[in-house]
Amino acid sequence: KMEAIGQLAGGVAHDFNNLLTVISVYSDQLLDQLSADDPNQEAVTAIREAGERAAALTSQLLAFSRKAMVEPKVIDLNDVVARVGRMLRRLIGEDIEVSTHLAADLATVRIDPTQAEQVLLNLAVNARDAMPQGGRLNISTTNVDLLVEEAPLPAGRYAQLHVTDSGRGMTDEVQGHIF
Repeated sequence: KMEAIGQLAGGVAHDFNNLLTVISVYSDQLLDQLSADDPNQEAVTAIREAGERAAALTSQLLAFSRKAMVEPKVIDLNDVVARVGRMLRRLIGEDIEVSTHLAADLATVRIDPTQAEQVLLNLAVNARDAMPQGGRLNISTTNVDLLVEEAPLPAGRYAQLHVTDSGRGMTDEVQGHIF
């Protein structure tokens, strides 16, 4: 029963999280367009804050369901990046240019596809927040050959995901709390 509940909660939370991304992006865009004395400022701020609270609740649901929901599969990471890239171009805002560069013949990866998508979405949202005046978000894949063992990975061919943005970066204080 708990596994079924976990799967249900995870599925609902994942779908809800996608909706919250749209709410977050559009409320941020509206806030950027409104002047400080606009009577709609308070209402849009309330929408944004409610979205943030809902996102926190969704995170709790995802945490609850993780054991039941993680289903690693051998996948082509390029497919995930292409799918998320198309969605980001529609959602992240006109002032942020999203570019993807996908390696040909990319090594396959073993990962839960939903978690891979969520990682990319989270990185994109963080990048958007770091570029309030706009900028560039780059997502690329490449093959990496490890010739010697590098903990915790044995020597071999790996797919690498690389995400960069032109944002202002993190303060020393924020960096101190990352891990």
